[in-house]
Amino acid sequence: MTTNISAETLKRTIAYFYMLSFCPPTHLKDFNSASGELRKRLAKEAGMAQSKFFPEVVPQVCWRMVAFSQNSREPDKKLVDQLGKTAKDASKSQKALAAFQEKMLEIAALPGRAKDDNRLHRKKGCRFCETPCRYGYFSLVSDPHFNLLQRILEAETSKAKDEQNPISPVWAFAISHLMRLLGTDQGFISAEHLGNLAFCLLMLSIAKSRYPLPEQQITAFQAANQRLIQNWPA
Repeated sequence: MTTNISAETLKRTIAYFYMLSFCPPTHLKDFNSASGELRKRLAKEAGMAQSKFFPEVVPQVCWRMVAFSQNSREPDKKLVDQLGKTAKDASKSQKALAAFQEKMLEIAALPGRAKDDNRLHRKKGCRFCETPCRYGYFSLVSDPHFNLLQRILEAETSKAKDEQNPISPVWAFAISHLMRLLGTDQGFISAEHLGNLAFCLLMLSIAKSRYPLPEQQITAFQAANQRLIQNWPA
């Protein structure tokens, strides 16, 4: 692996590939256009042309993704290579993106993180997640601004009880997080990914706080969250 790519650049590149994995294939063209400046900036930070940077960085990105999902410092090289093969072409066509997303789902289902007892913050709410750990690593490397989420939730709880809707502000925070990372005023993510990512970000924010887990509220939130995902227009 090359060593001239900084840790911060690598983190943002991992986040980029996660955002690509969240994007509906039918929106790939718009995603590529919106993420153009981000890709240029990442390559420039590494002192490379994009045509060299991404082939160089993909093995490092995939090694770390698989290592996280396997919860291992020595991830399976075959899985790393398989993921890398799909990742390097993921932005080139809808078919290639779908293949990358299928492989990402397979990696996320590895028992190293997917099993309830192995989840990132299992004692702080991850056991209530409805999916394998598809968002935990992204939530770590993308540095969410949880102070903003806290302000959003405080504003929501200040409303009259019959006017409160905690799901909408958490979804809004998740989409604003994606837009901040892309550097655009657009987000490209399916309702399924958005709802489950929002829940993951909420769990990470609780894990980072010193407050006890409000289990009853979390289970009620997750039930309503899943209903919203299922009822979202296709």
